Amino acid sequence: FPLLVADHGDSLSFPPRNQQRRPAIVTEAADDPCRRNYLGSLLSFGGGMLVVPSIATAAEGDDLTSQLFNEDGSLKQGVESEAKFRTVEFEWADASSSRQEYLINIDGSDTNSGKYPAGESKVKISYDLPMKWKSGSSGGGDLYTDLTMEEGNVKALSKITIYQPPGLFMQEQLEKASTIGIAKALQVVPDLKDLAYADLVGGRVRQVGATKQKLFDFDLAVAPKTCGQSQENLGLGFCPFDTIYLLTGTVVDERLYVFALECDKDQWKRSNSDLKKVRSTFRVATS
Repeated sequence: FPLLVADHGDSLSFPPRNQQRRPAIVTEAADDPCRRNYLGSLLSFGGGMLVVPSIATAAEGDDLTSQLFNEDGSLKQGVESEAKFRTVEFEWADASSSRQEYLINIDGSDTNSGKYPAGESKVKISYDLPMKWKSGSSGGGDLYTDLTMEEGNVKALSKITIYQPPGLFMQEQLEKASTIGIAKALQVVPDLKDLAYADLVGGRVRQVGATKQKLFDFDLAVAPKTCGQSQENLGLGFCPFDTIYLLTGTVVDERLYVFALECDKDQWKRSNSDLKKVRSTFRVATS
């Protein structure tokens, strides 16, 4: 099914087409009419068409999260027989509002572990991964290897990064992301600097849980600077995408939390359904 279906619901403010171009999210090649037409109607990954809709609020019945999970985060009856998941969970304690560095967790491991003293307020962050993928406890470099693939050592994705920028944050900045630039709105970490040159493929707003917490989804794709002799270069004057990012940003107690899943085009073709399910399970809750 498509990478994103967001052509319904109450759309957020979105500028006219001739005002959408921002250095933070669109390359010059993206403004080329041929590229726009190609992005809008021809480009597909693994049978899923990429679309360029305005950011919309997802209807409850169409929300992937509501289809798969109950409000308490458990799988709905009938879903568990189709897929088994394990939860990656960790806590961050906000030691000081004057902190100047990012809190970062990559593939379930904190890069700031032990650096900051524990604070009184703790936030629990979690997401789910299919059991058919190898976990980090397996050792070696086989994290995310799909055990159901006959080819052997085939990974479903490249990396999952979760981060919290320093300072306080207002939700309105996420609502304006399509106009100010996704990279700027999400205050991306240096490790995700390529997002500054990515094409915005689509986005929507979801509400989850009893508190109707808002999560802002953004789907971006990055093309290489040069195409080389790839057979996928169809002579359209630009390179096909080679990296896809599934992002989600949410604000809890005036703090921004961002989930960033990165995969290459081959991983997307093989595992796009699972990757979207993983992104849909991202949760942030105070304890």
